[in-house]
Amino acid sequence: MPLIDAQNLYKIYDIGGTKINAVNGISLSIEDGEFISIVGKSGSGKSTLMHILGLLDTPTSGVLKLNGQEVSTLTENKLAKIRNSQIGFVFQSFNLLPRTTAIDNIILPLKYSSIPSSEWQGRAEKMLELVDLTERKLNKSNELSGGQKQRVAIARALVTDPSVIFADEPTGNLDSKTGEEIVELFRTLNDKGKTIVIVTHDADLAKVAKRVITIKDGVLI
Repeated sequence: MPLIDAQNLYKIYDIGGTKINAVNGISLSIEDGEFISIVGKSGSGKSTLMHILGLLDTPTSGVLKLNGQEVSTLTENKLAKIRNSQIGFVFQSFNLLPRTTAIDNIILPLKYSSIPSSEWQGRAEKMLELVDLTERKLNKSNELSGGQKQRVAIARALVTDPSVIFADEPTGNLDSKTGEEIVELFRTLNDKGKTIVIVTHDADLAKVAKRVITIKDGVLI
């Protein structure tokens, strides 16, 4: 059974009376433990597809299953619960709370989970160790470099032990050396069994994945 199974997904936007097919009949399956990149130019539909697969958005039509459960028709409350427990996100802009310490940023998703509060500190410290940032745990995020912020964001994405991590242009705001370090961290996480999906327009970044999916005009090519 695939971890993610998408069948005939459509996402249609009505903009000023014109229908735009951002995702146009995509079928795709992702197995547990895969490392995939979804690549395409700006406006190709790759971010819309990621938002649907990551339960941040719902398809106009089609069927989406996560771990065998159909999720395409669930309410926003139910989607939020599944998202928080089974999906981790890493964004280009980091999305950290600026005047909050690294460890408190990592703890944040745990506050919305069913994980007991007695475990929060230990889990967060373990994740900081995993991304090699233990010595920065009490630094506020506005005191960290871009690469350190992205490591905190990755640790935050991992702290609930999700089934899959979606990374949207994760090296877009980083210099090339720091970007390579973040890519190496994703490789290490995948070697440990974590399913990773990177969404990017950068062909070089896409190549680090074990499977590359190209999207153009809302269609897989």
